[in-house]
Amino acid sequence: MRLHPPVSLPHSLEAFAVEPDAVQIVWRNLPVGPVHLSCADTSLVVDSDGGPGAAELSDLPHSSDLVVSVQLDGQPASHLHITTPTPPPGERLSQFATVSDLHLGSSRFGMLFKMREDADVAVPHPIRCALAATAEATAWGAQHLLLKGDLTHHTKADEWPQLEHLVRSFKVPYQFTLGNHDRQPKKKGIDTDKGMANAGLDYRPVHHVDLPGIRLVVADTSIPLKGHGQVTKIADEVTEAMSATTTGVYLGVHHHFEKFALPWFWPPGIPVSEGPAFLRAIRQANPNVIVSSGHTHRNRAYFRHGVLITEVGSPKDYPGVWAGYTVYEGGITQTIRRVADPASIAWTDRTRRAVGGVWGLWAPGYLDQRCLSHTW
Repeated sequence: MRLHPPVSLPHSLEAFAVEPDAVQIVWRNLPVGPVHLSCADTSLVVDSDGGPGAAELSDLPHSSDLVVSVQLDGQPASHLHITTPTPPPGERLSQFATVSDLHLGSSRFGMLFKMREDADVAVPHPIRCALAATAEATAWGAQHLLLKGDLTHHTKADEWPQLEHLVRSFKVPYQFTLGNHDRQPKKKGIDTDKGMANAGLDYRPVHHVDLPGIRLVVADTSIPLKGHGQVTKIADEVTEAMSATTTGVYLGVHHHFEKFALPWFWPPGIPVSEGPAFLRAIRQANPNVIVSSGHTHRNRAYFRHGVLITEVGSPKDYPGVWAGYTVYEGGITQTIRRVADPASIAWTDRTRRAVGGVWGLWAPGYLDQRCLSHTW
């Protein structure tokens, strides 16, 4: 797998996600009217409202160099060149999806937190984007959902009912873990255990579920009242869960793994005093493992100590995403898609201007960091 630096230039029209048999096309500001999309033997017509949008073309041939044609009425067609990845060997066995960094209860975004919606918006963007992301992931085919921390913004009393509303909307089973924001109560915040009990959540620091072809393990790396993470407290239970299965393993955590002794970007994750030993231990417990985190609100992928690690952004800020995984007998694919709901993508596209526009370059990652095929 070829990995690029985690920076991507924004485009008005681009292929944001590719799978062995599908592509998601996104745009920022196409003119109002019908948009004709075609690729291979698949065609689709969608209506543009003049703002950002997204569309999926499916039933494509895998392992193929293809051209996506995008045509507006009365204008010459634009062409996007894509390559559909080769799926891992064997039969397709199961699908699941994840969301990270919901921050339910937050109202602002950006370095100085100046980006906010109108006060009279019917459904605030964090819960609106989370509902849309999980519904779209389920429609995509996810049989199970994982929530990878920072479920609430500051564990306030009025944030937990939003989380309860979210999980009650799910049509499939789910797991969750906590993030640093769930452990840092601010003014009017309540005890995390009380909040989870009020929301009807059954919390376990390490929890696993078996799907055909894979064991899904979620582990709590949060520390009460701290922003960074740790793995020493959950290492033994995680390695035991991983070694006790003959299938591949997906490990979902909140915090990313630091590369250097001092963090080189914000926020800090799992320090190098713990991370390398933990990664070597889980690879020894089960070499067929993929680890995925949130926390950074960006998308990227890298190998460290022989382990494939991915970071997945938030559904509520640019580019506004969820991650889908398809399990095969011989491996797994990851696809990170933008939340396509019009009311959600209108907000997340606006947030690309955060940090003086740097966020729009920093957060998305390159296509082959978002979408990849990994063989066990």
